[in-house]
Amino acid sequence: ALALLNNSFLLDQSRFFAERLQQESRTTAGQVDRAFRLAFGRAPDAKEAQAALNLIAKHGLTAFCRALLNAN
Repeated sequence: ALALLNNSFLLDQSRFFAERLQQESRTTAGQVDRAFRLAFGRAPDAKEAQAALNLIAKHGLTAFCRALLNAN
């Protein structure tokens, strides 16, 4: 688990994912929705969306993307 969290490949992919989200949606809420649709094939529920917004506010979009990539 720690290898996935700190692996340079995963960190790069998280950054690329965040850049894609920023290009595809200008709002944070839109980025969260798009990220869930890309990662899980569905929209986030209200609780997931709020947790994602809180995480992004505290740690940034790239950290949120890393969390999604490590969710499996």
